[in-house]
Amino acid sequence: MAKAAIDELEGGAALCAWFEGVPSFHDATLRELELRQGAPGRLVAQAFEMTSEVDARGYFVLTKHVDVTFTIFELIEVQLSDFMEAGIMFGLDIEIDPGGTTLSFESSYGVHGRIRAKRVVISFEPRPGRSS
Repeated sequence: MAKAAIDELEGGAALCAWFEGVPSFHDATLRELELRQGAPGRLVAQAFEMTSEVDARGYFVLTKHVDVTFTIFELIEVQLSDFMEAGIMFGLDIEIDPGGTTLSFESSYGVHGRIRAKRVVISFEPRPGRSS
């Protein structure tokens, strides 16, 4: 398997264009994970861009808040640990080979693991009032 950039997935280039770069998914909230045999599943992450600016309280300013949906077609393999209602992603890796696509995600809190499928498609929706 070869590591891939998110823009190699269907819909990934549009997400990178909206972010004006490659999103890291560091500290993204895993909002939804639905896996179904024989039907598409999905992983929804609430992501953002962390700027180098600091607000009055000393926190980094976060911009470009967005819900990113990874639609998972023809599930092949699943390995998940520490499954909880919500999770905070540490990062997301994508690997693509002729047999399919693997999403691997670590977490600082909550579920982490890998999901392998024949095909993964990205869609996204900016969060109202928080996209600038």
